Amino acid sequence: MRISVFYSVLVIFLSHTALAESQKNPMAETEAGRFFVLANVEFTLLHEFGHLLIEEFKLPVFGMEEDAADRIAIIVMMRTRQHESAKEVIPWVFAVAGGWYTEWELKSGPEDTVDYWDNHDLEIQRFHNIVCLIYGGNSELLHDLIDTEMLPFERAMVCEEEYQQALHSVEWLQANYGYKEGETIKADTVKVIYEEPIEGKNQAMFELLQASQVAEKLAARLSSRFHLPRPISIEFDNCVSNPEAYWHAPTGSVTVCYELLEHFFKMAEYRQQHSRRACGIPSLRRYMGERLRCAEVAGEVGKETAVP
Repeated sequence: MRISVFYSVLVIFLSHTALAESQKNPMAETEAGRFFVLANVEFTLLHEFGHLLIEEFKLPVFGMEEDAADRIAIIVMMRTRQHESAKEVIPWVFAVAGGWYTEWELKSGPEDTVDYWDNHDLEIQRFHNIVCLIYGGNSELLHDLIDTEMLPFERAMVCEEEYQQALHSVEWLQANYGYKEGETIKADTVKVIYEEPIEGKNQAMFELLQASQVAEKLAARLSSRFHLPRPISIEFDNCVSNPEAYWHAPTGSVTVCYELLEHFFKMAEYRQQHSRRACGIPSLRRYMGERLRCAEVAGEVGKETAVP
């Protein structure tokens, strides 16, 4: 389940900025904002697909199912784009890692309760796990990520092995439960349903989803790759309280709240406003510099350090 535990903290924090007070989120009009949101929507859907596949095929899971679903999602995101350039693929998955780092960073302070009993890893753990997989699949391009706060040396030494292990698991899943040569593919097993969005921000999120077709593309991919035992639906809906996404086994449905996309936009805005540390890491500056506005950050730092 993708639940934004610290959503209320984020809303309170950003409500004190002029940008957040606007009825129309300005990040929604930028390429960087849309990029961040759609990357996280894709991860969210693939994460819930992970739960779906584990449930539908009764897969054995050693460890936490939430961690397994994360790994399925990241490996599929990377493998789907294996023929694209690194400048396209690496920022896409870095945007997901950045989302989890933001969730952790926006905790209001030490007084916040950390639910160690929860079946999800802590947000900061999910961030490091994703970074490790990104590095493990691109170690020759991201060598300068080692020994930074994103990827401590000790973890970096096992990331290629972690990536290969996760990749093997996804390939095994496809080989054993995917369509075999000669089988008739049921291309419409997974359907996408949009509930009528509430006017305003939810309407804008609906339009973004429609324009990107991200859900339809993933639905077609899932339908054509796996012989699912029953029809599955992906449903986008309005939510009254917290923005979430979840797999509901009894109804065979994955539900995503329109409000979750708005939450992603707010995180994208926050990341741009607080990018100094990220811009100090060469790999992030190289692949995410434009989207994080690192040139502007460098200029601001230069002004601060200039001798009068």
